Amino acid sequence: MAKERRPIRFIFRLLVFVGLAAAASKLVSKKGDFRGLTESEARAKFEEKLGARIGEEAASEIADKVIPKLKKKGVIKQDTPDETPDEEPGSEEMAEAVEEAMSD
Repeated sequence: MAKERRPIRFIFRLLVFVGLAAAASKLVSKKGDFRGLTESEARAKFEEKLGARIGEEAASEIADKVIPKLKKKGVIKQDTPDETPDEEPGSEEMAEAVEEAMSD
């Protein structure tokens, strides 16, 4: 038997993914929300804001993808108080980090 094609299911999944990406980019694009926070503080804040909308598990998965990108760009700090970013990137760079993480 041939596998049945389910275009409605595909469209639904696509819309859910686009909604998650839009919610994540909207949260991170707010200027200064995550700037200067430690990794654990940023993760907690990210999961708190997204958890109510998409569920704790999905929020944790998205945070696992986005937090390293923000850390790499210098938006958030390590949990140790010794490290500080050289410069604070703007909201455009935070939005780029989210988009990169969602495309992976």
